Amino acid sequence: MSFRFNFGLGADGECVAGAPGAVDLGAEPSASSDDGSTHGAPYERVPLAVPCVSSIVVDAIYYKDRRLWKRQLDDVRFQLAQQDAMDGSGGGAVQQAMATDSSAADVVKGVYEGGLKTWECSMDLLGHLVEHGDELFPQSAAPRVLELGCGTGLPSVHILTSVPGASVCVQDYNRDVLELVTIPNILANTALAPGDAAAGDTMHAVDGTETCEIDIDHRRTRVLFGDDVDGAIGHRELPELSGEEALEADGRILQALDASKRCECVAGDWASVEAAMREQGRAHTFDLILTSETIYDTASYSRLHSLLACLLAKPAPGSSPSLPPPMILVAAKSIYFGLTGSVLSFKQFVRTRGVFDVTNVWESGGSMGREILRMTWRDGAQPQ
Repeated sequence: MSFRFNFGLGADGECVAGAPGAVDLGAEPSASSDDGSTHGAPYERVPLAVPCVSSIVVDAIYYKDRRLWKRQLDDVRFQLAQQDAMDGSGGGAVQQAMATDSSAADVVKGVYEGGLKTWECSMDLLGHLVEHGDELFPQSAAPRVLELGCGTGLPSVHILTSVPGASVCVQDYNRDVLELVTIPNILANTALAPGDAAAGDTMHAVDGTETCEIDIDHRRTRVLFGDDVDGAIGHRELPELSGEEALEADGRILQALDASKRCECVAGDWASVEAAMREQGRAHTFDLILTSETIYDTASYSRLHSLLACLLAKPAPGSSPSLPPPMILVAAKSIYFGLTGSVLSFKQFVRTRGVFDVTNVWESGGSMGREILRMTWRDGAQPQ
């Protein structure tokens, strides 16, 4: 059971070997009470929207015979600088964090939960999905997938683009992360996928890493005016789209995207997500739940376990043996040095709750071990 990626890390060094900072991805930044209730980032749905920029820069990640595109962190910084959001005077959590700390791509306690990075256990999870796609996603399946603490969301992007019947919900603590990296990554692999010169894109290949500047404005003008772009707007004193035209073009781009009907983005802390899902009548609606690098603090275990037990689909009586059971895949480092969490402590916590069976399905080996856990309903457990 092995896999290998052939990809470049880029100048921003997104895939790192160290642990995340000592911040609970599911924790509230302001307060918590003794009963476990939270007063953190509220639940909110984030619409799938074309980024309000003229272009985005993405790097290619290769695996087997497929390729995914991931937005560069430097391109995010450039967008924020263009929007005058780097002075620390306003904007969202990510803008404030990046304005006050050049290393904010890691974690800023109570403000930003590390979602701009592509952590290496997320890549492990992606590799596992690639290697075992036939088992996890048989042709007859239409899985409902949730990725918790999604960040750049590459495992979900893979499922969205390779499993035609899948519906995917991605969750991150920070709305900014969804808007700046998760949604651009979804679109860069679907509606805005890099093309040839006809799309206006600029491709580069340096040291084995393929990079593309996706020309969004070119796509906007083509969707409005077809091939006669110069004839349509070239005579204007300012040959560019108006704000109203850009909005109309973005709507048409998304309207043509089948993935928009199968993709949902939500922000907020885990407690607010659980409360909102229960209120919406969506308990036990996900066949597969994914999460990576989210168990490095034992203080988060209770909230994470509660959310998983709330949202994982119940075992279906009489279901086809060819379909996989509802399951959770947790990718993590074996030990988070200097922090309280570890794979062993999380497995012990899960077993003491008596709700899920938990087993290892992959291990990296080596001194900095990484693992993937599989969780399924324990026989006789009563989902709440």
